Amino acid sequence: MAEAIPISTQQVPDKSEVELDFKDILGPMGSNTCKYERVRDLGSGSFGKALLVRRVSDGQLLVAKRMDLTTMSEKDKKYATAEIQCLASCDHFAIIKYHEDYVVEPHIVIIMEFADAGDLNMQIKQRAKDGFIYFEEHEVGYTIVQLAMAVDHIHRRRILHRDIKGANVMLMTNGVIKLGDFGFSHQYESTVSDQVAQTFCGTPYYLAPELWGHQRYSKKADVWAMGVLLFEMMALRRPFVGQGMRALSEAVMCSKRDCELPQHYSRSLKELCNIMLRADPNLRPSCAQLFKLPYMMKLLMDFGTSVDNSQLVSDSLKTKIHTNICEIRQASAHDPEAFGFVGHVGTVCSSVFYEGYVRKESGEAWKERFLVLRDGGLVISRHKGDKETKPLPVAFIDSVVFVPEKSACAPGVFAIHLRDAKTMWLQALPPETAGIWVHKIQQSIGIS
Repeated sequence: MAEAIPISTQQVPDKSEVELDFKDILGPMGSNTCKYERVRDLGSGSFGKALLVRRVSDGQLLVAKRMDLTTMSEKDKKYATAEIQCLASCDHFAIIKYHEDYVVEPHIVIIMEFADAGDLNMQIKQRAKDGFIYFEEHEVGYTIVQLAMAVDHIHRRRILHRDIKGANVMLMTNGVIKLGDFGFSHQYESTVSDQVAQTFCGTPYYLAPELWGHQRYSKKADVWAMGVLLFEMMALRRPFVGQGMRALSEAVMCSKRDCELPQHYSRSLKELCNIMLRADPNLRPSCAQLFKLPYMMKLLMDFGTSVDNSQLVSDSLKTKIHTNICEIRQASAHDPEAFGFVGHVGTVCSSVFYEGYVRKESGEAWKERFLVLRDGGLVISRHKGDKETKPLPVAFIDSVVFVPEKSACAPGVFAIHLRDAKTMWLQALPPETAGIWVHKIQQSIGIS
């Protein structure tokens, strides 16, 4: 589906003011004193700079992304670092693998997997430029099923991607895709209206209708973005366009498409796209629900067969892919979430109840407290049965995420981000219940 990007032998200029703080990690071509030698620039963006590097020990090509922490608020630093480390623990063939990271104030370097065939956005633009050379149906199907597998994997870990677009879907010459660039996007819950232009890098073509309507970002918004990308793959054009933010938002909110899907694609593939682009998030499927669709399961099985027959896919990768396919099939068969499309996106759910002991971060110490989620509020007291303090309305909560053990220096920690930019770190007791707490709070604020 894509040609490999030739590896340039041009050395990146040695900019001592940029690389001095990582001199033992990144070095020029031919260096024997560093862990990685720089090969060439891959580009730059709001997060900083990306470099193609070669690991000195074995010659493997990897990507080094360098972020400038001085441009980030303390809250964003904490959140970005936690999310990067969350994704470092994700073990999935269709997710760019994070190898390691280094922090030397005021910068951070993240070493990750290199995709050797560019990205999906490049492919779409090139095909349109060359006279609308459409993808074959199986190419579209195998790409979207891999993307859905990757997104379902992170959603089951209560992580939202927030920036699904063609430029973040990397391609490999063996036909495998890699979802990347987690943790570098802004937090969409914070604002949508007046600050849209600043919140997004470029025009937000992938922004779901509910976000234009000032609702929180949920996993259903990730599915919408996947639907926009699926439409682009089929039509080689975006479904919603506009001269400026207002025109674009009106097109999205009114489901006014700029073009129709090409007739030569199957009815099943076009219906899949239409389902993912349902304007009401409560009628739009989650990734788990997508894999209850017979057509999606057929794509999954056909993709597995294609992998088995490919000489470009290594035996170890084939094993990994089939492991991930089995995870999808087992989850689809037993997950109650996968039945029915009705949800509660954007609506505070006061009926959610959960309680238990936690430890609350307070300065350098963790203090044991009793936490109750009920009647649309969070109540913290010293002990169960104590006189309760005034509840924190869940409407004041922006998001809740896991905090990796590496960041928290303790297992079972989750962070609650409030609308006033404050963050509360809690450790579930026992730590294994952290997932339940995250899920229950997400349910209560309407983003689950």
